[in-house]
Amino acid sequence: MDIGSLLAILIPIAAIQFLGWATPGPNHLMILSASVTSGRAAGIRAALGIAAGAVTWALIAVSGIAAIFELFPKVYSAVRLLGAAYLVYLGIKAFRSARRGGMFDLSVNASAPAVRRPFLSAYLVMMTNPKAVLFFGSILTAFVPADGPPWLMFLIVAQMGALGAGLNIFAALFFSSPVVIRWLRASGFLVSILFGTLFCGLGALVVYEVLIA
Repeated sequence: MDIGSLLAILIPIAAIQFLGWATPGPNHLMILSASVTSGRAAGIRAALGIAAGAVTWALIAVSGIAAIFELFPKVYSAVRLLGAAYLVYLGIKAFRSARRGGMFDLSVNASAPAVRRPFLSAYLVMMTNPKAVLFFGSILTAFVPADGPPWLMFLIVAQMGALGAGLNIFAALFFSSPVVIRWLRASGFLVSILFGTLFCGLGALVVYEVLIA
């Protein structure tokens, strides 16, 4: 596998991971609440807990991909289409949020989730997130070649762990700022439109590659 082919796999996965990270949800609220109620160090521990959960899900997702898809190529195409459908779903959800005024409602409740053990609490939040199975089982595999070598699978896992840790630590350091929270609320409509367009566009790209290319 040459460097161009490798980047063609890793860059879209990184882009999807970034877009997923940039959309507020339980993971962000866990990091924000830990940062605000227990300080920066707790926020960083929560960020690492989220990243550890992402690595766990990624390992589960890639552990049997090559063998299963080699035996059942139609399953591979079906999973890719499922991932594309989920991307479009996220895009539609973002557009609907825009109609309601934006997706950035980042109110932090000091009592939830637990902040005494931020790493473990964040890890459990990630592992019990209902979207995680579909994200890692469908979207991740949509960009992984069916005949990919084992080292590629573990490289993908390592990339997701490193990028997840970096992005979530950034969230712990930056997103808990009251100034940033106010700005996100004020810009929620435009950001929702942007994310909706990107998610739907990536989903359409996967459909094109499966059905047409």
